[in-house]
Amino acid sequence: MTTEENKTIVRRFMTEVLQHGDMSFIDQICAPNYVNRLTGQGIDSFKQIGGLMLAAIPDYHVTIENLVAEGDQVVARFTMTGTVTGSIMGSKPSGKAISVRGLTYYRLSNGKIVEDDPITNQDIMQLLGVKLPVAA
Repeated sequence: MTTEENKTIVRRFMTEVLQHGDMSFIDQICAPNYVNRLTGQGIDSFKQIGGLMLAAIPDYHVTIENLVAEGDQVVARFTMTGTVTGSIMGSKPSGKAISVRGLTYYRLSNGKIVEDDPITNQDIMQLLGVKLPVAA
C-alpha cells in the first residue's frame, strides 16, 4: 500500500468508526490481530468501549487536523469535541462540552490497521468524570 492509501484507510477509520460510531466497520478496516496500545485490547474490546463513549457523548465529533505517513505508519493529529450527556462506567452526565486535542499512531499491514496508540492532551476518562483506580 502507498502512504496515500494508508492515510485514506486511517481517515475512513476515524470518520466511520470514531465519528459516526459504525462499530461494524472495524471488522472491514482492522486486522484480526489489531491491538489498541492504550488499553492493550483488541477489536471486541474497542467496539465495546467505542459504543460506551458514543452513548456518553452522542454528538461526538472528530476533526482531523493532519495525517502524516511514512511506509506502513500514519500519525493523525485531531480534535475531539462533544457534550457529555450520558453515563459511562458509573460517571454522571455533566452536560459539559469537551474539546480534546490528540495524536494517534497507526500501523498498517496489507491495507488493515493492526495497531493504534492514542495520546490526548487530557485524559478523556477524567473529562467524563470516571474514577479510575489509583496505582499503589
